[in-house]
Amino acid sequence: MSNLSQQESLASFDELAAKRMGRVRRYLRTHPRLVSVGVVVFYLLGTLPGVLLMADMEASNELALLLVTLATAGTLLFRRRAPMTVLCIVFALECISILDVGSVYGTEGLGMMLALYMVATSYSARRSIPLAILAGSFQMVLMVLVGFPDMSGMELDTSDGISESTLAVIIIGVFAAFLIGFYVTAAAIGVYIRNARIHEAELNHWASQVSRLAQVQERNRIAREMHDVVAHSLSVMIALAEGARVVGRRDQDRAEEVLAELSGTGRAALADMRRMLGVLREGEGGELAPQPTGGSMENLLEGFRAAGLPLTYTYVGEPLPEDKAFALTIFRIVQESLTNSLRYARNVTDVQVRLERGRHQVRLEILDNGDATRVPSVGSGRGLRGMRERAELFDGTVDAGPVASGGWIVKAMLQLPECSAKNGNQKASKG
Repeated sequence: MSNLSQQESLASFDELAAKRMGRVRRYLRTHPRLVSVGVVVFYLLGTLPGVLLMADMEASNELALLLVTLATAGTLLFRRRAPMTVLCIVFALECISILDVGSVYGTEGLGMMLALYMVATSYSARRSIPLAILAGSFQMVLMVLVGFPDMSGMELDTSDGISESTLAVIIIGVFAAFLIGFYVTAAAIGVYIRNARIHEAELNHWASQVSRLAQVQERNRIAREMHDVVAHSLSVMIALAEGARVVGRRDQDRAEEVLAELSGTGRAALADMRRMLGVLREGEGGELAPQPTGGSMENLLEGFRAAGLPLTYTYVGEPLPEDKAFALTIFRIVQESLTNSLRYARNVTDVQVRLERGRHQVRLEILDNGDATRVPSVGSGRGLRGMRERAELFDGTVDAGPVASGGWIVKAMLQLPECSAKNGNQKASKG
C-alpha cells in the first residue's frame, strides 16, 4: 500500500477518534502550547495564595519562596519536552521551599503532582509510581528533619493521655499519607492517560494493517477477475476469428454468424472490464466481480460451443443455492477450465462438464479428450491459482492434471455456503 493510502487510512481513523471526543478535548489536543500555558496558570493560582500566607510568617523568606514558585512555574512550561528533567528540577525547588518554611505549605506540592503526571504519561507505571512514592517519602523525611511539625505554639491537655510526641507522629503520618497519596494519584492518572494513548495508537496501527490487508485482498481479487475476463474473452475471440477465416471460404452466412459471435464476445468483455474498473473510481458503487445471472452458465457454454468446443453439460441433484459468491465461484472455475481446453488442448472431440450437488458439497468435473501434453509451465499458473483461491472461500479444493487415457481433467469440490459458514464458526470458536 502506498504512503498516501496509509496516510488516508490513518487520517480517517484519527477523524473517527476525534469525533468521540468532546469539543474541549479536541481543541486542547490540537493546541498543546495553550495547554502548557494553562497548566502554569493553574499552578500559579493554586500556589500563590499559600505563598502570600507564608509571607506573613516571620521565619520565612518570602522573596526566596516567591522566586522558587516562579521558577517552578517556568520549569513546567517544558514538561512536554523533558518530563523527567522537569520532575527533577521541580523536586529540587520544592525541597528548597521545604528548607525555607519547613513544609510544602508554600507550594502545596502542586508542582510535583503536575510533573509526576507528565512523567507518568511518558514512562511506564513501574517507573512513575515508585518515583511518586520516593519523592513524597523523601520530602516528608526532609520536613521532619527541619522541624515539622512545630509543636511549640500548641497547648496540650495531658489528661487526654496524648503526649506531644504521639501527636507529632499522628500529624506526620496523616500528612505523609495525604502527600504521598496525592503524588501517587497524580502518577496513576498519568498512567491511565498513557495507557489510553497506547490503546489508541494500537487501534490506529491495527486500522492501518486491516486497511492494508483489505487492499491486498481487493488487488488479488481484481487480478483474478481481470485474468478470468481477459483470458476467457481473448481465447474465445481468437478461436472465433480463426474459425471465421476458415469458414468464410466455404460458407459466407456461417462466417457472418461467427463474426457476430466474435463481436458479441468482445462487447461483453469490454462491458465486464468497464464494470470492474468503474468500481475502482472513488465515489462509484457496485460489485467488483461481474455477477452471473440465471442463464450465465448456459450462455457461457454456448459461447464455447460457438468457438469450436464440443461440449456436453450434465447437472445432477437439486438446484444450487442462491448465493452470488458461490455461483460466481462455480462460474469462474468452469470458465477458466474451458478456456484452458480451448487454448491448449489439441485434437479435442469431446469435452464433458459435470456438476453434481450432494448433501453438503458440490462436485465439479471438466474433462476433455485432447492430447495430454499440457503441463503447468505452459501457462502462467494464475488461472489454476485463482481457481484454488476461489474454492478456498468455501472450504474447497481444486486439482488439475492429465488423464491416463488421454486428455485433461479439472476436479473441484466445494462445500455448500451454509456448511462452509458452520465450519468457519466452529474453527473460530476453537481458535
